[in-house]
Amino acid sequence: MRILWINANPNPNPGGTELHSIDFINAIEKYYPELELYKAVAKGSFVDKNTSDKNKYYITLKSEFSPLNTLKLIKLAKKLKPDFVIGNNGNEYINTFLAGKLSKSKVILFRHMLNYLPFFNKKFILPKVDKVFAVSQASKRRLLKDGIPEEKITVLPNFIDEDKFYYDPVQKENIRKQLNINPQDKVITFIGKTDAGKGIFDYVEACRILNETFKNLKFLIIGYGKDFDKAVEKFKEYGIYDKLITTGKTDQPHLYLKASDVVMVLSRNEESFGRTVVEGFSVKSLVVVYDVENLKYLVEDFKTGIVAKNGNVEEVVQKVKKVLTEDKLYDEITNNAYKEFLENYTKSKILDKFVSQLKSLM
Repeated sequence: MRILWINANPNPNPGGTELHSIDFINAIEKYYPELELYKAVAKGSFVDKNTSDKNKYYITLKSEFSPLNTLKLIKLAKKLKPDFVIGNNGNEYINTFLAGKLSKSKVILFRHMLNYLPFFNKKFILPKVDKVFAVSQASKRRLLKDGIPEEKITVLPNFIDEDKFYYDPVQKENIRKQLNINPQDKVITFIGKTDAGKGIFDYVEACRILNETFKNLKFLIIGYGKDFDKAVEKFKEYGIYDKLITTGKTDQPHLYLKASDVVMVLSRNEESFGRTVVEGFSVKSLVVVYDVENLKYLVEDFKTGIVAKNGNVEEVVQKVKKVLTEDKLYDEITNNAYKEFLENYTKSKILDKFVSQLKSLM
């Protein structure tokens, strides 16, 4: 099976599609050597810097309206004659479609975003491709609202690398020791960009209120963003700065996450997938979300985590209090969540499904 994977935006900074491409490309090359994978990427881009040079071709697609480079891509596809041409960026759907159709290859597109499709793509591109992989139930629902036939759509979530994200009680204890966290402490974690839209201030408020009830809390912020300094100032203002641990921007979030007991993913806006939710599942932490898309499809309230109304910090606090004071309930929820991760979101499960779907189209 020969695949041409296209992610040719020159953006040097990682976005969701770039990270997704990197994960899939590297995993396919490592675990599926029988697949003949070719890459069309922009030279110097984030995807270029984080993938091997094997079978790599440099093409830059700044937009769908890149006539010369689109012709270059079509020429490459005709030369390679792949079984599948795969596009992973909404701004490259037209280029990918043309390259696939003119090389007589099957066309596969990934859909990450929850915004509605541009008219041309909605009417003339996605209905004519061979398969659209929606990364979430929310993405699928939006595609259906755009009129894309359901038989064209398969939900294929982003995978979480089980080689990095997993539950290990010994490792959890060691990480906590490194962070000077006592065995009896409960660690409330925020992971990701520390932006208001991602819920960093809701997290701070929840920590403040929970601290009034539980005196053995530690607060862990993994990551960095534009509102990081403001969030830290709030901890100082509330007199709980001495309980705060921060990592800043890190390339090892999986290690710090293993110290957690509760992971709060309080995004106020729609999330196309919700990676940090599943990462929380993977380390057997209690995951708390607001009822926004796609997060409300990832978590079942009091079964695999906690779901609260968007912006309702008091509901978050009351539900967390209930679970933290009932050990049996905490264990039941976190065990269910870990099982959900193992059954539906590991690299091995998602890649096997991906390959199986391609084989079914041949």
